[in-house]
Amino acid sequence: MKTIISIFLAGSLLLLGSCSESGPTTEDATTNKVIKLWVAPDESQEAFWKIVVERWNKSGLGTPVELKTIPAVESSEKAILTALVADNAPDISTNIFSGFSTQLASLGQLQDLSVMDGYQELVSVRHMETIMQGWDQDGKKYVFPLYSNPTLIWWRRDILQRLGIIKIPETYDDVYALSEQYAASDNKYGMQIMTGKIWYDRWFDFISFYYAASNGAPYVKDGKALYKNEAGLAVLTFMETIYKNGWTALDFESDDPLTTGLVVGGVRGPWSISFFERMYPDTLKKIIVGPMITKHKGDGKTFTLADSKGLVIFKNSKVKEEAFAFISWVFSNDEISLLWLEKTSLPPARGDLMDNVIFKNFYNTHPIARQYASYVNVAVPSAFTENTIDVQKTMGFEMVDPVKFGTKSPEAALADAVRRTDKILRAEH
Repeated sequence: MKTIISIFLAGSLLLLGSCSESGPTTEDATTNKVIKLWVAPDESQEAFWKIVVERWNKSGLGTPVELKTIPAVESSEKAILTALVADNAPDISTNIFSGFSTQLASLGQLQDLSVMDGYQELVSVRHMETIMQGWDQDGKKYVFPLYSNPTLIWWRRDILQRLGIIKIPETYDDVYALSEQYAASDNKYGMQIMTGKIWYDRWFDFISFYYAASNGAPYVKDGKALYKNEAGLAVLTFMETIYKNGWTALDFESDDPLTTGLVVGGVRGPWSISFFERMYPDTLKKIIVGPMITKHKGDGKTFTLADSKGLVIFKNSKVKEEAFAFISWVFSNDEISLLWLEKTSLPPARGDLMDNVIFKNFYNTHPIARQYASYVNVAVPSAFTENTIDVQKTMGFEMVDPVKFGTKSPEAALADAVRRTDKILRAEH
């Protein structure tokens, strides 16, 4: 089943493929050049970019920037595609996730940032060498990640203490033990395993668990599904054990089960911090954060998913060099990275969050945010595939749901999901 974006792409492929690089995307170089920047329709991110653009334009250091929020249509992706087809695209756009960047790159719409003057210096100053490895697309770097949201597990510290559990759970056996103990209470569960039924929920259950189990190995790469392996089987067996024993619910109501004590733990991202600060401040005081769980605790930090988005420069831009100069100015400035953190609470995608003194005061007063920042360097973005939605829908109905309801064994579920996913990916290639 094709997604809305994929259908739109199919209808626009010829138009996009025939777009000439001579087509106007900015003011003529002989008149008043301007860099068109589109940013995510998010209040906190808009506030950040307004301050940054104002500073840049007042500085006189380069070509002025014109700021605009990505138009409100069905999705940011469709707004950008529409602009590309209409030959009215910006020079720079934020809010780009891995799957969408793959679609845009396959249409020849993105500039390889790694060949831009100053790219290596920018990566170096932000200590992003390891992070950028996860954003490689056939040896090219089309996306510059802005933030990295590792997924970690929130635990109710007060409930763990009541159960006599001193150590934060880190293994499947740890979760089994606390689940068995807590489930003795009426209508209580150990852990929320699935976050929901929609395709993107797979990022926050199976894929997060898979990255932890596989030490960050890809689940899709080079047109093939790779999760039919020991790590994939371990994750599904863990899920099967939890559901078979009734240690989690088949579904949870809209209220967060952590707030009521219905569960002891669940996967959450750093965006949950500000939500709990507003809605459940008393519960937040009882939260302790731990790593993604695995079968066996290894040495070092456990890998996890990076819910991450970045910016791109479009290939048809007439001011690519000027646009990258602006980007370099923004992201080589530590004070601006701190401003991003203060405005959005999202960890900047950089490898020195724990070492750079400029972030010290913020993280000293935001201990949960500090925990997330410490995992940025082992957080891996989702797969680079044009069929992200179809791939993750397949994970749901061929694998996760059957294991949840006991209609397939983990081995059979893995085989069926990989077989169907490979068929989808063959069509992509």
